[in-house]
Amino acid sequence: MTLTAPTEQHYLQLKNWFSNHQAIYTWGGPNMAYPMSDDNFLKCLTAEHFNSFCLLNDEQQLVAFGQYYRRLEHHHLGRLAVNPKYRGQGLAKTLIKLLLEQAYLTQTAKGASLFVFKDNIVAYQCYQSLGFIETDYPEQPFPGNMQNCAYMVLPTKN
Repeated sequence: MTLTAPTEQHYLQLKNWFSNHQAIYTWGGPNMAYPMSDDNFLKCLTAEHFNSFCLLNDEQQLVAFGQYYRRLEHHHLGRLAVNPKYRGQGLAKTLIKLLLEQAYLTQTAKGASLFVFKDNIVAYQCYQSLGFIETDYPEQPFPGNMQNCAYMVLPTKN
């Protein structure tokens, strides 16, 4: 597995993983819509503050995608997705571990954080298995479309 910067082709492959408004809105946030033009999709994902990465398998196929940025002194993970063809193989854990390795190489932080929708049990359990702990979000109200989310943090290991 290789973590790499996405190309335009990767972004457009990623766009095809979503087949309705609820799926893309839940994953990508309030600026996402379905259907959505390629240009608008690219614009949303390539905003300057996002660090975007693709996980490619040995055949160079796009198997997962994720972003991180600084939020409340943490490496905040967002827009994590695994290609539907490859789900159930532990790729989300691989993606998260590699994203955090990259994040700690480029910036300092108190730990990592993420939002997960409370009804996304598979993702919630995945994050728990990596050591993320649900905690109160330090700012109110929750941002954007995140009201039905849990805020999880992974403290740094000293």
